[in-house]
Amino acid sequence: MTNHRVPEAQALLNTAFGAYLLAISVHAATKKAGRPLPWPSAFLVLPFVLPADTRKDLPTQAVHSMTAWLTEHPQHQAAFAQRAAALTDYTRASLRTAARHQALEVTVGGLRCSRSPKPASAAASDEVADCARRAGLVGRWLAVVDPALAFNLLGVRP
Repeated sequence: MTNHRVPEAQALLNTAFGAYLLAISVHAATKKAGRPLPWPSAFLVLPFVLPADTRKDLPTQAVHSMTAWLTEHPQHQAAFAQRAAALTDYTRASLRTAARHQALEVTVGGLRCSRSPKPASAAASDEVADCARRAGLVGRWLAVVDPALAFNLLGVRP
């Protein structure tokens, strides 16, 4: 049986795209916190950003904390653990792609973005640009939340 995906799903689950989103998130986190993003936190980025229903409900600016947002959106909190588990292999592959292309570097303290990611181009789809914006927001959230607390709030086991 052949796996036929719609083009949009293929594009969103491309490891280069995942690596790009992770780089944006890690860059935003390190800018905000002044330190690397703990590597387990990277596994929380794509489950926030890729599902369209979750992404559309994310705020456009980090005026709400992750905790406050989760309180206001219990349906996303309830679905998060399953989505994170489903995206674990994709996140791993995206992290490997990012490291291989030197978009991310693994340090003793966590993940660092070795160079500032390019913004989504005007030629990119609105969905790509929206994913990129939300990845930055999630990175800023993760910069100020202890990874153990984030995993606990989201019902995810490392």
